[in-house]
Amino acid sequence: MDEARLARARRHSVVQTAGAIGLVLLLVGTLMFVLTSRQESRALDDELTRVLAAAEDVDDPPPGQFLALRRPGGTAVEVTPGASPALTRVLDSAVRRPPGRHDASAGDDRPVRVVVQRRPDGSDWAVAADLAPLRRRQGQLGLALLVAELAGLAGALVTATLLARRAVAPLATALGMQRRFVADASHELRAPLTVLHTRAQLLARRARDRPAGRLTGELDQLVADTRALGEVVEDLLVSAAAEHQPLPDTQVDLAEVAREVVASMSAYAREREVELRLEAAGPAPVRGARPALRRAVTALVDNALGHVPPGGHVTVTVAGRDGRVAAEVADDGVGLDPTETDRLFARFAHGTAGAGRRFGLGLALVQHVARAHRGTVEVTGAPGRGATFTLLLPPG
Repeated sequence: MDEARLARARRHSVVQTAGAIGLVLLLVGTLMFVLTSRQESRALDDELTRVLAAAEDVDDPPPGQFLALRRPGGTAVEVTPGASPALTRVLDSAVRRPPGRHDASAGDDRPVRVVVQRRPDGSDWAVAADLAPLRRRQGQLGLALLVAELAGLAGALVTATLLARRAVAPLATALGMQRRFVADASHELRAPLTVLHTRAQLLARRARDRPAGRLTGELDQLVADTRALGEVVEDLLVSAAAEHQPLPDTQVDLAEVAREVVASMSAYAREREVELRLEAAGPAPVRGARPALRRAVTALVDNALGHVPPGGHVTVTVAGRDGRVAAEVADDGVGLDPTETDRLFARFAHGTAGAGRRFGLGLALVQHVARAHRGTVEVTGAPGRGATFTLLLPPG
């Protein structure tokens, strides 16, 4: 639906832009044709006027022109020899008219331009020129302008298409970001909500058999889980508002982050009958955004718990490795096909090894967080032998 609306908006933009450019070209072409035609017409009038001023008789006018003379006080009209009968009649009639200029037809749809002039001695002169060359030049000019208009319209369509694509591209990007945000929010909220649901069920069962004071620890964990859920929502909103802005550059203890994640996910692991343990010898400082790092570690742990059968194990290890800080999440579950490790980080992709499937959306988020922190994600594993995901970050 969104793609159809964007395509329709793009088409409307192309039609409107091309129409506006085409209209401008049409107006410019029309104006150019009118001005050029008038200029050529005036040039012809000036030429005929000069011919009349220089004429001494009607016998030798310039090629394509014909003269007529009525002497003072006379009635007979002299016409250039070789003029057709129709043209002779036109000149005979014209030389008897007041001075001026007019167009006439000399038969067979042959248009002529006639200029009449009276000299001080009382003689009347007229000159006629064939308008066919002028009309031909005007037709050629009109054809050239038409071709230019069509070429300009084609160029306008291409330009409008490019401009429409550039104009609609931000909308498509915004819609894509919106869809990614919804997908990320759905995936990221699933794990904390599952943990909260599991912990609430445990509290409900234990509340029937234990005094309220013995549930304090569980209630504290429930509060911590709701705080973590709020951090996830806040981080997603910040990510949706400014996906490409740099993350906060603060010192974060990755071991402490892993400890919080393991404590938060422990109830969920027990519910699945999976042993979740943490191995961290000491602080592991890195620089970055604590909510984003917690989101990444939570996604790795949630991914591992989803692919370990009852009785399995998930181990989170935080330690230094080759000058970097490594957060390793290893499981002994269904494993994965090493040839598909690259596909696992594509959104909504999944592996085919084992009975489960490794969701690519959460892993894509992990990779995004790793890159934002100038780190990487490494994957090892084999079908039926579990998998290990390692988040490697520069030390802080």
